[in-house]
Amino acid sequence: MASLADIVREFGPAYQDQFKGGILPSHEKALCDIGQCHTEALGGHLYHCEECGHEHYQYHSCRNRACPSCQGEARENWVDARLKDILPCPYFHLVFTVPEELNWVIRSNQKLLLKALMQAAGMSLLKLALDPKLLGGKIGALAILHTWGSTLGYHPHVHCLVPGGAYLKDTRIWQASNDSFFLPVKALSRVFRGMFLEALSGLIPNSEIPVGLYNHDWVVFCKATVQGPEKVIEYLSRYIYRTAISNGRIRKVENGLVTFEYKDYHDGKKKLMTLPGVEFLRRFLQHVLPRGFHRVRYFGLFSPACKAEFRSLQTALWNRSGRLFPEKRARVEKVLVCPRCQSQKLRLVGVFRRGTRAPPRSKPMVLPALTGKNSNAGVHASI
Repeated sequence: MASLADIVREFGPAYQDQFKGGILPSHEKALCDIGQCHTEALGGHLYHCEECGHEHYQYHSCRNRACPSCQGEARENWVDARLKDILPCPYFHLVFTVPEELNWVIRSNQKLLLKALMQAAGMSLLKLALDPKLLGGKIGALAILHTWGSTLGYHPHVHCLVPGGAYLKDTRIWQASNDSFFLPVKALSRVFRGMFLEALSGLIPNSEIPVGLYNHDWVVFCKATVQGPEKVIEYLSRYIYRTAISNGRIRKVENGLVTFEYKDYHDGKKKLMTLPGVEFLRRFLQHVLPRGFHRVRYFGLFSPACKAEFRSLQTALWNRSGRLFPEKRARVEKVLVCPRCQSQKLRLVGVFRRGTRAPPRSKPMVLPALTGKNSNAGVHASI
């Protein structure tokens, strides 16, 4: 089955020719990295099977955050790190979306306006939660930026995960929310709208903002998430380490066309879309964020400035709950299996650096002598 890397290698040169001189540096890097991912261009490891003598090359990954093949390890590490930040309470998932009339101006000013979008989403939550008629205290919010729709169109929106409650600092009380209701979304959408449009007019003074954007409510969605500390973290990690398209959605690449699966949200059914290869890359690359841009941000109790306050609250809530704090997950060690004989007797015999060529398979290989208990450790050698 074709992968995104295959598409980049096949249509990347044509894309670069068509948009010569107008490709952003972050897009150039994504094309270069993904095209070389898991190839000898990035170097790799050479293993020898002691069972059947097969030589197995394992090439390095590109680690580009836009590459769908390189997110697994980062996702696992993030889950382990965030597990210590869980509170024993219900959680809510919110989505903040801007009207499509603003898509063009955001796409043309990504660094400024995507940051403003995330800031407006996070701060509108904090502001409304402080209302004494609602929660009346400080909440925590984790915000994740997405810019794509199911068909790879430009659709900037922010996913937020918030614990169901607020900390009342004056009385040192945790004010829990209703298990099925967090904040009124209509009021929240108006606060969000006001904050973002104010930021937009300040950052891009000459932008033409349609008058209608001030007169109708923007879309804010809220629902209770799956419950349980581990489930909440796993649920959130799927949003953080998701790229614009996964390799599993790519169905075929032939005759200059790419066919991929998407979900039609009008009827909830999965369908297929076919695009010319260059157009597919154009759609994909518009979701590659500027270098150094952080697509995950922390607000309120989750911000680094509130770390001591959060730890104190977290300890008190877990003690009061009578439940055990979730333990660190047991990580399953990956075992290399020989692709020829399926044995687990692969031994590392060499490492070749980025930019060097792997030895040809026909070249005879001299293995280091096996000695003692450490014989399976292998010898690291530049090839």
